[in-house]
Amino acid sequence: SVMKTMSLEAQIGQLIMVTAESTDDERREKQLTAWIQELGIGGVLFLKTTPSALARKALSFQQASVVPLFIAIDGENGLSFRLDSVVQYPHAMALGALQHDSLIYRMGREIGKQCKTLGIQLNFAPVADVNSNPLNPIINYRSFGENPALVARKSFLLAKGMQDEKVLVSVKHFPGHGDTGYDSHHTLPVNKKSYGELKQEEFIPFEYNISGGVNGIMSAHIAYSGIDPSNRPATLSPFMMTEVLKDSLGFSGLVFSDGMNMKGITLLYNESEAAVQAFKAGVDVIEFILDPERVIRAVVAAVKRGDLSADDIAGKCRKVLMAKHWSGLNQPIAVPLNQLHARLNQPGWQLTARQLQEQALTVLQNNQSILPLQRLDTLRVATLSIGADSETAFQHQLDDYMAMEHFFLPLNASDQMIELVLKSLKRFNLVIAGVHGTHLYPARKYGVTSMHQKVSKRLFQELPTIMVFFSNPYALVHFEGVENAKAMVLTYSSSQTAQEVSAQMIFGAIGANGTLPVSIPGLFPSGHGVVIKPIGRLKYTLPEEAGFNGYLLKSTIDSMVSMAIAKKMIPGCQILVASKGKVIFRKAYGHFRFEASPDVSNESLYDWASITKIAGTLPLLMKMTENKQLELDQPFANYWESFKGTDKSSITLREILAHQAGFRPWLPIPSRTIAQRAHLRDSLIRARPSEAFPVRVSNHCYASGEMKAYFFDQFTSRELSAKRTYAYSDIGFLMFPDLITKLKGSNFEFLVESEFLSPLGATGIKYNPYRYYPKSMIVPTEHDDFMRRELVHGYVHDEAAALLGGVSGNAGLFGSSNELAKIMQFYLQNGQYGDFHYLRPETVKEYTRVQFPGSENRRGLGFDKPYADNARRKGLDTFPAQFASAASFGHTGYTGTFAWADPKNQLLFIFLSNRVYPTRDNRRLILLNIRPLIHQEVYRCANTFKTEIY
Repeated sequence: SVMKTMSLEAQIGQLIMVTAESTDDERREKQLTAWIQELGIGGVLFLKTTPSALARKALSFQQASVVPLFIAIDGENGLSFRLDSVVQYPHAMALGALQHDSLIYRMGREIGKQCKTLGIQLNFAPVADVNSNPLNPIINYRSFGENPALVARKSFLLAKGMQDEKVLVSVKHFPGHGDTGYDSHHTLPVNKKSYGELKQEEFIPFEYNISGGVNGIMSAHIAYSGIDPSNRPATLSPFMMTEVLKDSLGFSGLVFSDGMNMKGITLLYNESEAAVQAFKAGVDVIEFILDPERVIRAVVAAVKRGDLSADDIAGKCRKVLMAKHWSGLNQPIAVPLNQLHARLNQPGWQLTARQLQEQALTVLQNNQSILPLQRLDTLRVATLSIGADSETAFQHQLDDYMAMEHFFLPLNASDQMIELVLKSLKRFNLVIAGVHGTHLYPARKYGVTSMHQKVSKRLFQELPTIMVFFSNPYALVHFEGVENAKAMVLTYSSSQTAQEVSAQMIFGAIGANGTLPVSIPGLFPSGHGVVIKPIGRLKYTLPEEAGFNGYLLKSTIDSMVSMAIAKKMIPGCQILVASKGKVIFRKAYGHFRFEASPDVSNESLYDWASITKIAGTLPLLMKMTENKQLELDQPFANYWESFKGTDKSSITLREILAHQAGFRPWLPIPSRTIAQRAHLRDSLIRARPSEAFPVRVSNHCYASGEMKAYFFDQFTSRELSAKRTYAYSDIGFLMFPDLITKLKGSNFEFLVESEFLSPLGATGIKYNPYRYYPKSMIVPTEHDDFMRRELVHGYVHDEAAALLGGVSGNAGLFGSSNELAKIMQFYLQNGQYGDFHYLRPETVKEYTRVQFPGSENRRGLGFDKPYADNARRKGLDTFPAQFASAASFGHTGYTGTFAWADPKNQLLFIFLSNRVYPTRDNRRLILLNIRPLIHQEVYRCANTFKTEIY
């Protein structure tokens, strides 16, 4: 019915596409609209622009057109190929490294949905060229690789995904642009292969796509002199477009030209001549037309003189109209312009892009199986970003796994700067280096500079080095001595995601099984890749990967924390959520103090208070009971001799750890009366250090060297409660450091760090952090008007621990949420983390179970547990979250900290704050039960995200 209303000129107009982009001014936009209204052109191809501009212009153009337009883009790896602020999928060469292709089909479906969101019906993609020439100046990384079968399979899956969303594709560039040394944008390349050679390589992907039912193919502006003596560009060759593509290969869909403004055409023909020759050769739609009015006149003239058939033009037009109907253009066009950014960046789509990049990681070399890194306590690691002006996302992600020093060398680094950095690196026994600042095309050696070459060669020769190339694999030929690297990793991209996942792979949070899709001459063959398996360290990813609704999770936590800060429950905090070994939420809020003060960052250090019990002291005790150095059910007096012959002679370690020993809950510190404050300062502490008062408590406060003996005398002399029932007490944990030191023959603080924290990679956790970090990294706690009479900043808040010099079993450890997460994940993984296998699963199970079920005591051994009837409680009466399983465990800290692990649900929740600022009398956080309530909302956000099944 539409065809009956169309003149020859209107039919020709449907076969023409013009271009639009963000640089178009008002005059250009009016011209495009006039062409649409007066000439009836068939489509508009959008080049570099923004999503909002594209959507607005596309809708405007559609409204101006009688016959709906094809709105097109050449989004080869998604809309990011042309648009900003959209999902950035990896380029084709990275996808060529994947061993499992289901995600490529999903990517195609998602690109199709994104196109529809903007009103796009046609995507000039995917690239099906076989990049058999490493020096190919234009296809290169845009190709899936050099193996025809691989290119065929992957290009088809991407095309099918888009088509299944009713988006037309244009598989390109037939018959193949992969084996050329010239760019058809600038000249006419010539391919001299025979038909048999083309059949064995270039044709294979196109045959595969045709047999699979793709609905569009784009021509190449290349002369195939080996089979077509006319030496015309394939676009203008009846032999290539009709005899080969249509007759021999059986393609019956739409044939699109490549850009008709490219010099592979314009060096030989003017636009009108080329258009006539393209239609005559068998092309259905020509794109990138600069003067559509002149082209239409030329085609009409060619029909009149018999060079073109009117029936042929009508047939092409009918195919275009059928394709438009298929794509849904027969229905009213609705493209909402609101919330475009959110609709184009859906979390599930971002997750697919991240997973594709992760699966593309290719390890080219792994000498002595250095990857993934193990024995972290033996490593002194430095990182170096070669070609970067500042610390990179790669270095920041590496920081999450262990302490290391960072260096960088900009592209313009002087020889003096290079020598200085290389000299500094010799203090370390491992360097992790990233190569930045290169580009993807072969021009000027892919951007590889003499600085890149010089520094990398020296590193390979002089230091154990893991090298990560955030670049095109072909660029490796410009680096000398790569065989001397300890390990080499290829990401194919310098994106933030590529940097993050490669860092995670180095530490075994994720694996790597990518293989090279191309050969690197003289170094590695196509298909090469070393498989790396994960070893169980925390992975950092999007909430959706663990089944969470990331938007709901963030907005819920943000609103609750904002309320807590606004109501002055806390000045700020850190929150971390991990599920199934994946960190899915990590954020810092607020400030160090309510007054003007530094912002809290994810690296800020909080006083963990009583979380110290399970983070530092308890692992050593667990190991000692496992090794029979301690017995849980033997009298503790067997190890603590002063208890013999007292009312404490029969209490056991189990009872002490479960707070069932009958110890008084108080600590042996004088009360807070005015008289006792004066007594405390006169008898136990001084403002300056001396031989008798050597123990540093804070900036201007020193304790007696007899303090520990005084405490221990108090523990022995004070009577137990008449009845051994549950009563929380720090007394046992105040004794444990001396007990551990005595039995193991080594300093307690040293043991905590060397035996437990260092092998975990948690060396950022410290007692007395003022010795290691600037105060700008340490969150203060209380304005102490009792003992220290100053702001407690960098020193432990707990008075008992402070009077013992800041190193105690009950309190004293400082750290970030990320460092604490390693410890809690260690427990969730039954006593192991990465290659560090410290405890047996049965030990962890024993310590984390309720020890006296049926009583008022809910405790495990050192660990806190949920209320027995927690599942039936609500709101303010719950502890921890109502949905936390009975198997869950953790601990709170007096300063406003909370760490909880749920093995049944594989969920980890950490909340660090300084609720005691400015005074411990600020109990709003506790009274309103904020920590368990946020914890509960985390459970509510679980399993609310469903990945689409394609």
